Amino acid sequence: MSYAVVADILSIILILLGSILTLAAAIGVARFKDTMARVHAIAKPQTTGLIFTILGAIIKVTGSESFSVAERGDLGILVLLVLFAMITSPVTAQRTTRIARREGLYGPPESMLRNEAPAARSMRRK
Repeated sequence: MSYAVVADILSIILILLGSILTLAAAIGVARFKDTMARVHAIAKPQTTGLIFTILGAIIKVTGSESFSVAERGDLGILVLLVLFAMITSPVTAQRTTRIARREGLYGPPESMLRNEAPAARSMRRK
């Protein structure tokens, strides 16, 4: 078994796993009702699915017989995609949940616990 065959098999497994995780994120966004559950469903598996898919692409590119200088530039772009996804996704999720908490976009107030509900009055000092 050559490295190209092993790289093809490993890349297929990683790409399929990444696509399943991304599909699970999409189903979670469509199925969950409140904002916090939707943000959790999109932030975790979507980022992990993207990373698995890009790792599969990296392995596929390095496993090809025509791996040359042009493909090394592609590897750099794929690594940058992974880094930017890991940096921006948690920040976006945190900002979205903070705005949802401030605006009271959780869901119906009767379904929330006391600590989950937004404040009845403004907490800012005048």
